[in-house]
Amino acid sequence: MTSVNITEDLCKICDGRIECAPTAILLISLVHTLYGHIAPEPDYFGKNKEALLRSQDSPANEDYIIPKYRPYGYFDKVKEEQKNIKIEDNDNQLAEYDFIVVGGGTAGCVIASRLSENRKWKVLLIEAGPEEPKIASIPSLTSEFRGSALDWQYSMRPKKGFCQNRLDKGCEVVQGRVLGGTSTINDMAYMRGSPADYDEWAINGNQGWSFSEVLPYFKYSEGNYDRDIYKNKFFHSTQGPLDIGRYPYVDDNVDVLLSAFNELGYNYTDINGRNQLGFMRIQTMSYFGERVSAFTAFIEPVRKLRSNLVIITEALVTKIAFQEHRQAIKALGIEYIQNGTKVRIRAKKEVIVTAGAINSPKLLMQSGIGSKEYLEYLNIKSVYDLPVGANFQDHLSVCLPVIKLKKTSTLQKFPDKLKDITTYYSKGIGPLSANFQVVAYIETNLSDILGTPDIEVRFKGHNSNMYYDKIDICLSLLTPKSRGQVVLNASDPVFGKPLIYPNFLKDPTDEKKLLEGIQEITKLFDTDVFKSADFEFDPRPILNNECKNHEKVSQEFWSCIIRHFTSPLHNYAGTCKMGSTKDPDSVVDHDLKVYGTTNLRVADASIMPKITRGSTAAPVIMIAEKASDLIKTTWY
Repeated sequence: MTSVNITEDLCKICDGRIECAPTAILLISLVHTLYGHIAPEPDYFGKNKEALLRSQDSPANEDYIIPKYRPYGYFDKVKEEQKNIKIEDNDNQLAEYDFIVVGGGTAGCVIASRLSENRKWKVLLIEAGPEEPKIASIPSLTSEFRGSALDWQYSMRPKKGFCQNRLDKGCEVVQGRVLGGTSTINDMAYMRGSPADYDEWAINGNQGWSFSEVLPYFKYSEGNYDRDIYKNKFFHSTQGPLDIGRYPYVDDNVDVLLSAFNELGYNYTDINGRNQLGFMRIQTMSYFGERVSAFTAFIEPVRKLRSNLVIITEALVTKIAFQEHRQAIKALGIEYIQNGTKVRIRAKKEVIVTAGAINSPKLLMQSGIGSKEYLEYLNIKSVYDLPVGANFQDHLSVCLPVIKLKKTSTLQKFPDKLKDITTYYSKGIGPLSANFQVVAYIETNLSDILGTPDIEVRFKGHNSNMYYDKIDICLSLLTPKSRGQVVLNASDPVFGKPLIYPNFLKDPTDEKKLLEGIQEITKLFDTDVFKSADFEFDPRPILNNECKNHEKVSQEFWSCIIRHFTSPLHNYAGTCKMGSTKDPDSVVDHDLKVYGTTNLRVADASIMPKITRGSTAAPVIMIAEKASDLIKTTWY
C-alpha cells in the first residue's frame, strides 16, 4: 500500500510534463532522495481560517487612517469581532523594524541584504512562500516547478485572441512563491536588455535611470566567471555576489543552432554589452551546473552572520497600515497572517514592497492605494488615488515544436538517464546541469529605435531540456505596445486570486512583428547547417486545430498559429509605473516612492515604465541595487 501512495505522489509531481512510467518514477524518486521534495502548499490559516476570513469582511483600511494625535493607535486596536483571533503582542521585541521588505523574491532578497549591511538597522524580510528547496538548484528541472507549491498558480483571464490552446484556463502565469521568488523557478537567463531601454526611461522623465547611470548597479551585482565575457571590463564585473556564466554541458544541437544563425549572416554577440542584435550561447544565473537565485546569492551567505536581518517565511501580508502625515500618508507597518495568527508589525523608517508585478499592485490596492472609484466599488476605503495595476506588460511568446531531430536526438535509455543523475550528483555536469542555451535577437522593419531588437528567439528541447527528439522554436515580442491590467478579485479582494487581463495583441503592430519574426526564423531550414544535421521542419504538432484548414502557408495561416500557440514569457512588468508628476499613469517617482506617501516604496519589475528587451531577472536585481542605494542615501 505504501509503494502505491508513493507512486501516486510522484505521478502528481510529473503533472503531465514528463512521462509518468515506472522508469520515470524511479528517476524522479532518485532525484528526490538526493535533493529533497518540494514542500506542500503554505497553510496561512491553520485551524483559524473562518475567523480570519470574517475579520476581513469589514471595509479594508477602516482602522488604517489614524488621527494625528494617536500615533500607532492602529496596532493597539482590535475590533470586537476579531477578539477570537490571536494577535501577536506588540511588546515583543521583534515587533518593530527600521525597514520592512514585503516579498522575499528577486528584488526583496537584494534589498534586505544590502540594507542589513548597516548593523544599526533592523531589517525584516517577509515572504509568503517557503525556504528555497535544494531541488530548485537543478537547472534542467525548471519546468517542473511551474504550478507547484513554489508558484502562486495564477492564470490570466481567458480570451479568444491568444493562448487558444489553453482557452478554458487562460494563459499560464508563473510567479515564484518561495524565498528567492521567480529567480528560484525561472530559466536562469541573464539578460540586461538594450541600453536604449533605460535611456528611454530617462528621456520620459525618470531622472537617474539612463543606461550610463544604471550600468554601475548591474556591475555591482555581477560576479561573471566567463572569460570570454568578463574581459570586457566596461560592461562586466567579476566582483559581485551574483554568479554569472554559462552551463558546463553543451549538446550537439547547441552548436548546430549557433552555426545556422552564423550562416544566415547574424553575428555572435554579447547581448549584455553594447549591441544586442545577433545570437549567443546565453549567460545564466548559475555556477558550474547549479542555479544561483537571488536568495542563494544575496541572503544565504549572510543570514547567519547578521542578527539584524530577520526572515519570516510562509507569512501572507494582507495590509499596509497608514497614518495621515501632514499632506501625505505615512506607512506605519504591515499586517500578516501566519499559522492561523494575525500579526501586526511597525516600520520605523520605511516599508518597501517587492512582491512582483502582480502581487505588489494587489497589496497596494487591498490596502487602499489605487483607483478611488474602483476601490470604493469594492468597499475598500481609498487612502490615495493612483492608477495602480494598469500598464501591465509581458513578452508575448509563440512556441512552435517544429524542429524534428534524427541523428542529434538526445533521447536516452533508462540506464543512461540513471548514470546522468549520479554523474550530476557527484560532479555537477551532464544534461541535468543545463537548461536552454541558444538565444537570438532580431530587428524587424517596425522597430521604433534603429539598431535595437523587437524579437527574441529561444530554442528549447520539447517537453525537456535533457532528453528530446524535437526542438521548440520560441519567438517572443520584446517591444509590446499592448497594455493590460491587474485588478482585485471582487468576490474576495484579499485572499482571492487577482484578475489579470493582459490584452495581448490588442495593438495590431504586435502581431505584425511576430509574423515578421516567424518569416525570418523559417529561413533556418534552408541553411546547409540544418540540412547536414538532418533538422527537419515538422508541421504536424501545430496542426491539431482549425489552422489546418488553410489551403496554403499564408500570413493568415501564421496569424492563426499565433493565436493558438501564444503564451506569456512570464516577464511581468509595469503595474506600478515609475514616472514624473506630469505622467497621469505613474504610481512611483524616480526614487521609487509611492506618490502621496512619505515612506512607502515599490522596487521590483512593476515600476518599469516600459518592459526591457529580454528576461527581467537581471533588470529587477539592478532596480533593487539602485533602490537600496536610494534608501541608504535617504537615511544615512
